[in-house]
Formats: sequence, structure tokens, C-alpha cells
Amino acid sequence: MVSEINHSNRRLNIIISGWLCIAIGSGIVFSDASPFAISIAAPMSMGGALLLIYGLSIGNREGYSDEHDEPWTPPISRMPDAGRPMYRVDTTLEEPIVTSVLCGRCANLEWLEGAKPGSFSCPSCGTELWSTEEE
Repeated sequence: MVSEINHSNRRLNIIISGWLCIAIGSGIVFSDASPFAISIAAPMSMGGALLLIYGLSIGNREGYSDEHDEPWTPPISRMPDAGRPMYRVDTTLEEPIVTSVLCGRCANLEWLEGAKPGSFSCPSCGTELWSTEEE
């Protein structure tokens, strides 16, 4: 994780440095077109262009790691009762649609096919977590 952060910062720093070298070199040329100014600004701008190309060619690994290859699971922990049993429901947005239900009383995690059902009781402790009454 730390190496990914350093890698991402290094890439961004190189890109910013490249743009700054190009901007400063251009500013020197446009402010004073003397041979001395051009001899300083030209290598600075060329170096900035090389830094920019190098920085953009470095692969961006931000947001990608080995942990993203594994399927997501919610953190399993007990939740305090707040006048009724607490629970956590998570449903995927993309295919395949699956729903995870975490019971707060016994910290049991159940996976269900499809979206959130109308009612659910924890199979581990038998607590009714929710029930939708249709009229």
C-alpha cells in the first residue's frame, strides 16, 4: 500500500515538474529574447517536455491492488440494539445481483441471490430483522 502511494506521488510530482519547467522556460523566452535567456530557457523547456513525457508514461497504479481482485465482504461485527435488532444490508449494483445481510445480534453474515427480500430472519439466532407489510 505504501509503495503504491509513493509511486502515485512520484508520477504526479514528475508531471507537475515538467509543466513548471515548460512554463518557466516559456516565460523566460517571452520576457527577454536575449541569447543568454534563450540558452537557459531552451534546455529548461526541453527538459520539462521530457519530464512530462516520462511522467505520463509511468503506469498509474492508483486504485489498483491485489485486494481489489477479491470479492468484497462487509466487516463482520456485532452491533448494539437500538430498541430493535440492528442489521446491515448491502446489495451489488451490477450483475450478478447479490445481497449480504449482517445480523447485529450474532454477527452472522448471509448471502442472498437477487435484491433485498421483503422480510428476513437470521438463520443463526432466529431474530426477525425486518418485515415489510404490504397493504
